Amino acid sequence: MPFWVQHTEKRVNTQYQEVGLSPAEVVELASAFRLYGFWRIDLDTGHFFATEDLCRLFGLEPQDGPVNLMAITARIHPDDMPQLMETFERASAEKLIYHNIYRVRADAEDYKYVRTVGKFRDRPGTGGEVVGLTYEFFAQHPGATFFLDEPDP
Repeated sequence: MPFWVQHTEKRVNTQYQEVGLSPAEVVELASAFRLYGFWRIDLDTGHFFATEDLCRLFGLEPQDGPVNLMAITARIHPDDMPQLMETFERASAEKLIYHNIYRVRADAEDYKYVRTVGKFRDRPGTGGEVVGLTYEFFAQHPGATFFLDEPDP
């Protein structure tokens, strides 16, 4: 299974300003062609908050307030969980930005690939939180292979 994780330095991309777009317009345009689920985990309480699109990506009913994290993790392929947990722990401890690719249950028999991009965020007076977005890769044909190149150092 292709699985790639990258821990990276903070990269601020403001090129949308060069053509007169606002941050809200960037989100609107990006989310017009695929589901982008946004989420936040409070590190002090362990509460997981998710948008409607994230719930849809994981095949769960959207809800107000914290989402059942066990329901989310139950939808992730069991072989991918150890790497995801390691990535999350490292990002939390070292205050990193990261992204990874993993499998989420699509139906009773199949999985789909999703990508998560997340980062640690300080919250004064707390242990902080990890925030991010998750989206589905476009459908892959059986037997199709894709490669992700390591960035140049």
